[in-house]
Amino acid sequence: CDSGFGHGLARYLDELGFTVFAGVLDEQGSGAEELRRTCSKHLSVLQLNITNTQEIKEAYSKVKEKVQNKGLWAVINNAGVLGLPTDGELIPMTEYKRCMAVNFFGAVEVTKEFLPLLRKSKGRLVNISSMAGELAFPPQGRGCQSYEMQPVVLFVG
Repeated sequence: CDSGFGHGLARYLDELGFTVFAGVLDEQGSGAEELRRTCSKHLSVLQLNITNTQEIKEAYSKVKEKVQNKGLWAVINNAGVLGLPTDGELIPMTEYKRCMAVNFFGAVEVTKEFLPLLRKSKGRLVNISSMAGELAFPPQGRGCQSYEMQPVVLFVG
């Protein structure tokens, strides 16, 4: 929730009166400071790098302590990074691994850790991603443009 959609969503949910636990990459950063300055006492900023197991466990402990036996209404996984828009064979493996660590494995690990609190309140899990995987970037090589034209399916349930 340092910036972008997550930051805006945290502020919006706070305005609606929800208790919000806003995970940020940098607890002392400008995004975290802005949340503290502009939001109510119902919003808590948590240090949470979703690629760091220890930070996930610490965030879970803090949230569990605050909600006690009530559980959580929702967990919203929103963190994401966009890799280099270039031909796939030119992208270093470290970049592929970074993208997977944030965009996939991080969301899975956060979900697994927080499931007990979601179950207590029959809460919901919301995974937010981007359309970046559906878009064609010209330098990515042949085949992307035809993939881009495929219909998008949205499942809401």
